Amino acid sequence: MKHFKKILEFQKLLKKFNKVYRDVCSLHNRKEPDNDVEHSYRVAMLAWMVAEEYKLKLDINKIIKYALVHDLVEVYAGDVSLYKNNNKRQKNKEIREHQALLKLQKEFPKLRSFWKLIDSYEKRNDEESKFVYIIEKLEPIFLVFLSERDHWKKRNIGITEFVERKQSKIKSIDSFAQKFNKETMEYLRRNHKKFF
Repeated sequence: MKHFKKILEFQKLLKKFNKVYRDVCSLHNRKEPDNDVEHSYRVAMLAWMVAEEYKLKLDINKIIKYALVHDLVEVYAGDVSLYKNNNKRQKNKEIREHQALLKLQKEFPKLRSFWKLIDSYEKRNDEESKFVYIIEKLEPIFLVFLSERDHWKKRNIGITEFVERKQSKIKSIDSFAQKFNKETMEYLRRNHKKFF
């Protein structure tokens, strides 16, 4: 019965994870914000698909695991918007996420593989973590393409500012995903009048 109780506790954690909202609309409903559960699932599927499409020699199992756990610390640390001028919140992000990871480790000490994956993802120790990191930064762009075309207009963000903000996080990372990044940015620039 103790295993069942721990499983139930983990399900409660995932319920909280589902309530971590992001600053972009949901893919299935423009009126609702996206959440970390949906985002993590889409990142896992997109990363898997991109790795297959480009025939990359990466560990797909590891990619999917990284994608599923990459934002789990946000259950306690919260998400930080790319658009809002949250300098204090952004500066404290690493501290909050580290404290959140410690709390998760205390609540679920047997899930060592989860915590190792989160740590490795944050450090970008391998090709798979670098790959998922870039895919994760690009995934919300597709929500805008498919669901909330006026997303950037509503936030008074121009294409140059948006691209600079996005690229500042990922341009220095040496990864196979840079080809996908380049193609995404090219599409965005060619179609910028639809979105900006």
